[in-house]
Amino acid sequence: MNSTVSSEITTNKSVSERLAKTVILLVISLGLLWFSGNFPFYRIFEPQSTGWVLWLSSAKDLIQPFAFYFFLCLGERWLKTWRERTLIAFAIPTLLEIGQGLYYQFSPSRYVGSFDPMDISMYTVGVGLAVVLEQMVFARKLKVW
Repeated sequence: MNSTVSSEITTNKSVSERLAKTVILLVISLGLLWFSGNFPFYRIFEPQSTGWVLWLSSAKDLIQPFAFYFFLCLGERWLKTWRERTLIAFAIPTLLEIGQGLYYQFSPSRYVGSFDPMDISMYTVGVGLAVVLEQMVFARKLKVW
């Protein structure tokens, strides 16, 4: 009888830990995605100021891959290592950026954005920061990780 009770407690604890981790990951990833899309930068920064230009050109390119990495952490069953999640979180925005540069060779009639190599470096920094935060802080400090 005691072994049945202890196995139920262990199962419930692991489910609650997985739920807590899922909630943390969703809050981080969706919260940052919402923040990057809805931040009223025009209320804080003067048009064409340094802050305005940095927000429009670099901040989103840093925040969104960071959030995407944590969103990919939800699929730990399929993406077992941080290396796999890092590769996907970096590769998808990078391929989209390269696609912006190649698009005009095939159909120059429609604006889809412009290729900027600085964006790729910001993707690298954003995903790198996410990996460091997950591996060095969350994995060591949070019991649910």
